[in-house]
Amino acid sequence: MKKLIFTLMFALPTFYFAQEEKPKESQIAKECDLPKDFKEPIKNNRLKKFVAIDNGVGEKEVIIIRAQNGFGSGIYTVCVKQQPIQYQKMGTVFMREGKNPFNNAK
Repeated sequence: MKKLIFTLMFALPTFYFAQEEKPKESQIAKECDLPKDFKEPIKNNRLKKFVAIDNGVGEKEVIIIRAQNGFGSGIYTVCVKQQPIQYQKMGTVFMREGKNPFNNAK
C-alpha cells in the first residue's frame, strides 16, 4: 500500500505538468486582426513616433489598439507588423514593457 501511494504521489504530478500547452500564436494573430473601420482609442503621436523608431518602421504602420492612461503613467498595446507589443509610460518617457532601462550589466 505504501508503494502504491508513493508511486501515485510522484506519477500524478508528472502527468499533470507534462500536459502540452496550447500555442499562443492564435491569440496573438487575433489581437492584431483589426476590422477596416477600427478607430484607435487615443491619438498619441509621440507614442507612435517612439514605437516607429524603436521598431524601424514608419509611423503609419503603428496602430494603437489598447490604452490605459493614468496620472503620469500608462500602458499601451500597439500593433507593429501584425505583432502586438506593450509599451508603458512613466512621466513623459515611453519604454517597452519588460525592459529595464537601468540594467547596464553586461
